[in-house]
Amino acid sequence: MKTVLLRPPMVVPRLSHSACICPPIGLAYIAAAIQKADLDVRCVDALGEAPFQRIVLENPNFLTFGLSAPEIVERVGKCDVIGITLMFSQDWPVARSIIRDLRQTYPQATIVGGGEHISACPEFCLEDCPEMDICVLGEGEETIVELLEALEENRSLENVSGIVYRSREGPVRTPPRSRITELEEIAWPAWDLFPLENYLANGLGYGVAPGRTVPLILSRGCPYECTFCSNPQMWTTRWKARATDDVINEMQCYIDHYGAENFDFYDLTTIVRKDWIVEFCEKVIERQWKISWQMPSGTRSEALDHEVLHLMALSNQRNLCYAPESGSPTTLKKIKKKVNLDRMKESIRAALKEGMNVKLNMIMGFPHETDKELLETWGFLKEMALMGVHDVYIACFSPYPGSELFNQLYEAGQIKEMNDDYFFKLTSFSDISYSHSYSPHLSHRRLTFYRLGGMLLFYTLSYLIRPTRLFRTLWNLLRGREESRGEMTLRQMIDRFLRKKTLLKDVNVGALDATSYAQSRATTMARVP
Repeated sequence: MKTVLLRPPMVVPRLSHSACICPPIGLAYIAAAIQKADLDVRCVDALGEAPFQRIVLENPNFLTFGLSAPEIVERVGKCDVIGITLMFSQDWPVARSIIRDLRQTYPQATIVGGGEHISACPEFCLEDCPEMDICVLGEGEETIVELLEALEENRSLENVSGIVYRSREGPVRTPPRSRITELEEIAWPAWDLFPLENYLANGLGYGVAPGRTVPLILSRGCPYECTFCSNPQMWTTRWKARATDDVINEMQCYIDHYGAENFDFYDLTTIVRKDWIVEFCEKVIERQWKISWQMPSGTRSEALDHEVLHLMALSNQRNLCYAPESGSPTTLKKIKKKVNLDRMKESIRAALKEGMNVKLNMIMGFPHETDKELLETWGFLKEMALMGVHDVYIACFSPYPGSELFNQLYEAGQIKEMNDDYFFKLTSFSDISYSHSYSPHLSHRRLTFYRLGGMLLFYTLSYLIRPTRLFRTLWNLLRGREESRGEMTLRQMIDRFLRKKTLLKDVNVGALDATSYAQSRATTMARVP
């Protein structure tokens, strides 16, 4: 049985200020699990194979980065199973269109979806895209192997835990699969099946790129239950870290084979246990590597005291990202963030004292928020700028399927339908010209004002108080380097604006015409067990 794993293109607003082109570590883990089971697998990374190819969508306010649909269909080729991953819901309209093209070209293939979006709303995905056969929920390494073996042996899928599959009576959800307990037994990502060099040579990744950057995952799950996050659907709330020796050995492997100079940790919550991070830092220091590491998705501050931060600095952790989300105590309580701002401020001061480049992740526009809460966040940003924090990223709230806030908005009728308009609006978190507000107290324009005003306030104060930072930023941009997340964002925007070999063309991501759609659905239903 031949399996092809597909990572679809990335959807961004035309005026996006942040378009992180990252290696697909989740899919690389799935590929490794299939390899470990001695099953045949190939991978098509539509983003990694053409990271600088931009395609204008039918709605000209949005672009995709990566291969076009015809290029993807050609690269997939004839196979028995097509597995497609979907992390972010805003990519669903384009991914759905690609799945329909694949079904037309390869009518006998079984199409399987997985990832955060699929796990959050599998029944919707099967209904909205009849061409897809099966959804894998949550952690996929064990599930995909068992599923492929069942398909190869033509066994019933009802005994494969952790999936939703199509039947003539409708979607069937099997019992949930238990989380993998021994993370050290999971095969390392199969980067040999992906165009990793395209990422390494071009400085592409989630965090600041001081050199050739390889992603890592140190832990799985998150013990917290923030209302804007879909983590409980994907990973549950059990946090489990790998053995430090397993992580160190993987890092050594990438240094030896790929010339890795920096590591981005893609964990949901990297640092939960102080003893774990202390042990990890001590082992990195012992190796005396000439590398750096960072946590670009943000982390909490509970375990980051003076002792830990000193060890982190000695192990060359130079870019530290905190995720307070808001400066309003009311908002933090409403979204169940469970963060102590005073404790976080103390940790930030210690990090700055250690010479770390510190960034904050913030979100504005939660459904309950008013001017009062956003002005409180402005006050927090002002304090952070005066303290010496280097960067801030302010997203607008996006209600992702699977999150508690999405369910509340959907039940209240504020999200009337999960259509393409809804999915594309999710991209407004990275749009510098537009913010979609789900708060009845804030218009879209007013929320945009608060986001841009907050960043303007922060950076104006930061550069006025420390003017050498502005000159250093300009110098780094001139020589094509980056030392902070802000510099990374500016460099990406300049590169996208100036790039001469960019391909621009129109592509239709709408529904298939009535005839081809009917043919596709008939083919799909004929294959339903």
